[in-house]
Amino acid sequence: MAPSVVAVFQPIFDLRDMCVIGYEALARPRDGTTPEELFAQAREDGRLAEVDRACRVAALQEATVAGLGAPLALFLNADACALEMELPDLPTSAGATLVIEITESALTENPEAVLRTLTQLRTRGWAVSLDDVGADSRSLATMPLLYPDVIKLDLQLLAERTPADVARVVTAVGAEAERRHASVLAEGIDSPEQLAMARAAGATLGQGFMLAKPGPLPDELPRPSRPLRLAGAGGDASGPIPYDRVTNWKRPQRGPLELAERAAALLTAQAAALGPTGMLLAAPDRSHASERFEELRDSLGFVGVLEAGALDDTWTEVALGPGFGACFVARREGDEWRFATSYDRELVVECALLLMARLPRQR
Repeated sequence: MAPSVVAVFQPIFDLRDMCVIGYEALARPRDGTTPEELFAQAREDGRLAEVDRACRVAALQEATVAGLGAPLALFLNADACALEMELPDLPTSAGATLVIEITESALTENPEAVLRTLTQLRTRGWAVSLDDVGADSRSLATMPLLYPDVIKLDLQLLAERTPADVARVVTAVGAEAERRHASVLAEGIDSPEQLAMARAAGATLGQGFMLAKPGPLPDELPRPSRPLRLAGAGGDASGPIPYDRVTNWKRPQRGPLELAERAAALLTAQAAALGPTGMLLAAPDRSHASERFEELRDSLGFVGVLEAGALDDTWTEVALGPGFGACFVARREGDEWRFATSYDRELVVECALLLMARLPRQR
């Protein structure tokens, strides 16, 4: 039996003119328990997907009754584990722009699964928002692969970070938003000082108790001055392997194995310098062991390694982080190696997506 929940809606404002551009739907159990308790019990009972779906359906039903439609947007929270079990189709009756929100913690805990899920959701017409950014620097490592339409900075979480950490997060989010034409939304605006901080951080959208508290949708819905701008679909994880992508335009060098290993070691050192905001993906050929990447797991935000020989027995390593991206590729030809390194960020992200999509599923 599906849980009995009601949806409340918190307005999202365009901070440039303070017009409402949409609403975030928040589930409230009718029995008086908290949403956290509801989902904790659902996990214990093995009913996570059912409860997640019930919350989403309740919000969509109430939005439909209220006549919420374009150009307004409706943000719907989703549990990443539930989405893995059951991917929702975009409702045919949806008039508003529908945005699925995935938390930063879900991305850092199981990035390959989240990326697979979001890629499939995009093909069904959903927009994507990365929620609660600011708690964990590791999310900055994988954020470039998400292609989010909206990046939500949590001002409450940022307030708990050091000034250097805040600067690192804000800079990375701003750079990613500009690169992908995504919108930055500051949540937790509860005071004039936080509103000023949101604007200083480059947020163009905002929500918080100072602006408006969650509640029922109004009888007369507002008319936004501009609709939510979507960043567009993510990259293509199919197609040629990284070696072919890189060497298609960059002529590879020829040399002995020692020279190729020096080039790869340089990339590994660059990745290690990124710390928790960086990621390293690797697909070794059959002549190279994957153990050398293990020592980086404690220092980097994410390390993913494919089975040796997985990419036509080519050798690929990708390092990616805020402001940095590099992809090393190599292939053995007789007694020599052909190898190249690309620093073209778009190409590096494409290669990273391909490797991430082929990582084995965690159990």
